[in-house]
Amino acid sequence: MDLPNPTRRRLLASGGSGLAIGLAGCLGGRDDTAAQDEDDPEGETTGAGNERGGDHEHGSHNHDHDTDHEIGQPVSEITVEMITNDEGKHFIPHVVHVEPGGTVEWVLKRGAHDTTAYHPDVYNGQQRIPDEAEPWASDHLSDEGATFERTFDIEGIYDYVRAPHERDGMVGTVVVGWPDPEGQPGLETPADDRPDAAVEGLERYNEQVRAVLEAGPDGQSSTEAGHDHDHGHSDGSDHEH
Repeated sequence: MDLPNPTRRRLLASGGSGLAIGLAGCLGGRDDTAAQDEDDPEGETTGAGNERGGDHEHGSHNHDHDTDHEIGQPVSEITVEMITNDEGKHFIPHVVHVEPGGTVEWVLKRGAHDTTAYHPDVYNGQQRIPDEAEPWASDHLSDEGATFERTFDIEGIYDYVRAPHERDGMVGTVVVGWPDPEGQPGLETPADDRPDAAVEGLERYNEQVRAVLEAGPDGQSSTEAGHDHDHGHSDGSDHEH
């Protein structure tokens, strides 16, 4: 049974709306890691595994972007900026948390970017979205203000990438609802064939997401809750704090 595609896109800069989904041409798999880009015309960054790409410390800067949206407080809709700046190429915020049925809108602020799910159907590489979820791959967005929008109905962890800039660590994560961390492809160890900068980012985001999910909506892990509940009562008394 064909599932409805939850993705819809709008190119505000060109005045278009309701454009058709462009996944059909991507279903054979996509490997853009060595491609040159409109915002990288000189080809200064090359394919995965090169020294420049491998040495790029995307997560080493003191970015404030990770705190722009607090994981653990899911929202119904949120905007993620796609930007090229002096520090590199980024999705901002890097990690967002939405409710089931929530919408994420990616908007191009500077450069030329796309947003593509980590899934073999749309990008050659490791699957890092829920098994039952449908992957997405936006068009290449080059006009400032252009957007791509997707609604996330299935609870889980969704990792995604800017295809040609994976080598620069341009990856992001969408958390939907409060999934059990166990069994989530998006929380697995990144594949060895991914560029170092992407692996570094994914591992860092994984750590943040896992900590929040294990703490739960009340912000307290089951272990901590049990410790607080039993604290000071080892003698069986009914002492009230």
